[in-house]
Amino acid sequence: MSDVNDGMVNSPARAMSFKGTGGEFFVIWLVNAILTTITLGLFLPWAFVRSRRYFYENTELAGKKFAYHATGKSILVGWLCIAVLYGIFLVNIAHNNAVLSLIMMLLFILFSPWLIMQGLRYQAMMTTLNGVRFNFRTNPLRAWWVMLGQPLLISLAIVVISSIIVSIMSSSMSAGIIIAGSILVIVVSMVGIALMQGLYISQWGKLLINNLQYGNVKFDVSLETKKCTMIVLKAIALFIPFMIVAGYFIVAPMMRLVMYAGAAQDAILMAVMQSAGSMLLGYILYMLGILVCYCYGYVAIRNYIYSQASLHNGAIRFRSTARVGAFVWLVVSNLFVCSITAFLAYPWARVRATRYLLENTHVEGDLDQLPVEDHNDKPAADPANLLARGLSVMQFVF
Repeated sequence: MSDVNDGMVNSPARAMSFKGTGGEFFVIWLVNAILTTITLGLFLPWAFVRSRRYFYENTELAGKKFAYHATGKSILVGWLCIAVLYGIFLVNIAHNNAVLSLIMMLLFILFSPWLIMQGLRYQAMMTTLNGVRFNFRTNPLRAWWVMLGQPLLISLAIVVISSIIVSIMSSSMSAGIIIAGSILVIVVSMVGIALMQGLYISQWGKLLINNLQYGNVKFDVSLETKKCTMIVLKAIALFIPFMIVAGYFIVAPMMRLVMYAGAAQDAILMAVMQSAGSMLLGYILYMLGILVCYCYGYVAIRNYIYSQASLHNGAIRFRSTARVGAFVWLVVSNLFVCSITAFLAYPWARVRATRYLLENTHVEGDLDQLPVEDHNDKPAADPANLLARGLSVMQFVF
């Protein structure tokens, strides 16, 4: 798991910090939940803004605080636009207007990358550090290629290759060829998924970071698709042992249950009761494998991206010191506490996760030495950009 330590150098750095508490956020979260329920969801944009503002204003870097300046009204307008368009789409389907529904769907697919990028720009411009706003500019065609074009082509390639292999298998009566072909299809699918995810992560990371600015100062990152793909492959490899063991505990009892087909009801019930424990254990192991796979991939990718990112031509560099074991424990314990408290402990869990990630985020260099000036760009207020504000709520801190 050496990937998770990428970028860990010995140069001095300042760690980010979070000053908020679970108790403070619980009050905000509870009020948000009550008001959202009373208003039948209309308060949700304000709840979103209140929560994000709390986390930003309690995040510090070398004594400098972040701030969030979006308003609930601006987010609500975007969400209402989405709701209206979705309503029109449903009406067309209800009236069997397939042509217009298809046109709306194609237009949404065509323009959604641009809308998402505009939404990201709005979120960046609403975020400040020490009074200086962030900004985000990107090419719409580049966004479309990264978000839709590349994944579509790779998915098509996986389908074509797998179809060829299956065709060869179906034309052969040899058990050996069928088994080998089945294994080959699985391997091709795994490698294809890893390649698609690795390419998507590297391209998406470059799209976000290379087009991000702090005032008039630009961020920069250099990511290798090969490196990202290898991280995804290792994450998948970590999941395989869990899947095999879980399969043993699930498949064997299911095969025994199949043998009871046509038996007396009491016998079937007894067999189900005898198999329930084994199948439950298999399910738990399967879910644990997914969690470990996700945590490893998240931590390794996070550490790698931070190690490759910089600000103002390398004057400021970043690194993440998150650890897989600690992050797995964080996620497992948070899920456990939330589940036994009917999610009343969610505010505490979120604060705990935020604090861990921020305390393991380090900035090397002096921000005060940067020639930073705030930009003069203003959020666009045309209908398309108002719609975009409701599509993307990605945060630019953490």
